[in-house]
Amino acid sequence: MITKRDLDDLFGPGTQAATPADPPPTAGSAAPEPGPAVFWPCDLRDRVPPAVVRYFAGSLLPGAPVVPAVRLRMRGWLRLGPLWLPLRAEEELAPRQSFRWSATVGGLIRGADTGGAGAGRMRWSLAGLVPLVDVEGSDVARSAAGRCGAEAIWAPAAVLPAPEVVWTVVDDRHLRVRFAVGETPVDLHLHLDESGHLRAFRTMRWGDPGGTGRWGAHPFGGRVSAIRRFGTSIVPASGAVGWYPDGPGARRREFFRFRLTALVPTTPGP
Repeated sequence: MITKRDLDDLFGPGTQAATPADPPPTAGSAAPEPGPAVFWPCDLRDRVPPAVVRYFAGSLLPGAPVVPAVRLRMRGWLRLGPLWLPLRAEEELAPRQSFRWSATVGGLIRGADTGGAGAGRMRWSLAGLVPLVDVEGSDVARSAAGRCGAEAIWAPAAVLPAPEVVWTVVDDRHLRVRFAVGETPVDLHLHLDESGHLRAFRTMRWGDPGGTGRWGAHPFGGRVSAIRRFGTSIVPASGAVGWYPDGPGARRREFFRFRLTALVPTTPGP
């Protein structure tokens, strides 16, 4: 029997970046200055270190439209307790604003996770008839905001350098980007290969990965097994996500394995 805790383990524990020592960028009330309409790597060369330019040059084609939201489809596997179940999902994602992830798991479990800068909610049912999970609240909202920010790996144009998006270089293969999703700070660490493509990512996410009932900030992230071009974007196409991604037993803590089948830029919702 699939229990509520099984579903909470899968969909519920969310993410929020822990506040770093130096204050993170925040989303101000004033509208940001309009950015460039298209991406050119040369526009970044005098603004950020070479490793950051290399990451964006490996993520967006020259002349790509700077659109801060994407629509994507994926297939994969989700872990419910000891079981890995197949899934198909669609998502509307604006990493600094909101997301809606709708999926069918195991052919019978259907529902959606939503959240971002506002409220968060998880609503799942069996065949659309028997309610399984319908939860919201402050912990779910903080979780959803952190997840939203971490998924910037699929929408690099959303986190181009800006006053509210601060990039720093740890070394030639390790970058750090800080921004906010509503009131939630996101501190995302990226591990690149020699070509500037993403191979792993990590942040601190608000959640309860052990199912103890005590929420807190925990290491969260994933590894990337393949990169693929979708239109003018070059993003992670397959990989795995879980808690404590670079610690002992990381594979045992994976709960999501994905393969993107489509990704297109779109207009973020209200």
